[in-house]
Amino acid sequence: MQHRYHLQTRRDGQARCGTPEIRLSRRRRRARLHSSRHALPSMHGCERIVSGACRRTPSGKDTLMMHRFSGSRIVAAVAAGLASSRLSSIAVLAALAGLASAGAPPEAAVQGLYEGTGTTPAGAFAIEARVVAQGGGNYKVFVRATPAGGALARVELSGKTAADAVAFTGKAGEDVWKGVYAAGAIKGECGQGGSFQIARVQRSSPTLGKKPAGGATVLLDGKDFSPITRASGAEWYLGEMRMHGWPVWEVPIYVISEKEPAEWPRKDNPLPAGWALSKERRRADIVIGIDTDGSIQMPAGGINSVREFEGGFDMHVEFMTPFMPRDRSQGRGNSGVYLPNGDEIQVLDSFGDPTYLGGGCGGLYHYKDPDCMEPIESLAGQPESKFTLASLPPLAWQSYDIEYRVEKKDGAYAGKPRLTVYHNGIKIHDKAALRQNARKGRFHFQDHGNPVRYRNIWVLPVAP
Repeated sequence: MQHRYHLQTRRDGQARCGTPEIRLSRRRRRARLHSSRHALPSMHGCERIVSGACRRTPSGKDTLMMHRFSGSRIVAAVAAGLASSRLSSIAVLAALAGLASAGAPPEAAVQGLYEGTGTTPAGAFAIEARVVAQGGGNYKVFVRATPAGGALARVELSGKTAADAVAFTGKAGEDVWKGVYAAGAIKGECGQGGSFQIARVQRSSPTLGKKPAGGATVLLDGKDFSPITRASGAEWYLGEMRMHGWPVWEVPIYVISEKEPAEWPRKDNPLPAGWALSKERRRADIVIGIDTDGSIQMPAGGINSVREFEGGFDMHVEFMTPFMPRDRSQGRGNSGVYLPNGDEIQVLDSFGDPTYLGGGCGGLYHYKDPDCMEPIESLAGQPESKFTLASLPPLAWQSYDIEYRVEKKDGAYAGKPRLTVYHNGIKIHDKAALRQNARKGRFHFQDHGNPVRYRNIWVLPVAP
């Protein structure tokens, strides 16, 4: 007798080494292999090897018991039910924590914006510093030091994690700077007889949570998805808030089998060995998790507004770039907001990270940088040698407040629109002329393969 199964695999793109869980049952019940939804420490280079066997539980359900190994060490246990699933997740967290460097501060906790003061025999000065994670426990630090009534001085430091400490070194002319990170602060020496102390601060956009004005069209509020559509034409697969917005790929496969497979699914083998596909095989698309704040991760292919817009408008957009310390430039939290005329306002993690002209966060793509660019003196003369001061660190919510104005001639909108943009409350473009002429069109929010999140998007038409 042949048994008909519905095997469904799910893979979480964020929790790289999540708890594997499979439930397998015949006929109408579903089998699922998926990663834990818990946020687990990233393990770069961790090769996931999954093996298991099918057995019948006391409840009468067929359950596939799974184990995951990293080298010779088990780093994950099996989830065979709700209670054991929770215990399994705890066990995984404990096991993975043991693999991390004891006491080493997480890169995401060290990276950020710092403020404080320094003193030298010549007097005191204010400090603003951007500590930028580079992956592998390494950092770049860009210091802006301003004495009272004096000129701005820039200092570049490099940081490295050794054992449980992060140490920073650099030079400003002949003056040596040294510092050590501890508990959200960096203290150290600067030059002969000088010292400095800076603490990590949390800045936020003054327009976060801005309510739609009367008459505005709300494109994204996390509740009604009718104003936007998948750019790929695929339907929405909307997940629950408890998924915390992580992308989950589903591949439901109907299979026919007379016996247990010779080999169960592995990383590169989604179909159990020896099982045949039925005619009902289909591939589901990405599931978009809606977080409690109404935000979603940009789906594959991006999204479009259903409505077309013509003429001037005010627009509010909130976004969050992911923490991708090992990536650089355009590979670091890339997305974009395309205006109805086709011009793009770039979205990128540009916190202390340089890129080419118009390619940074807030840039008019490929032709104009924001009006608040900071030079990196060690990269002077190179094509990627500046970053925008308006950007906040990754994982912080940021905002664009956009004023798009179009002239009307002989009853029709014409010419190149003028654009004013505030990034986190900082004016980065002031009536800048766009490259493309005004036209009726849709908004497009770009997917560039990075898990960028959006929320609270609305548009208010403005008469010329």
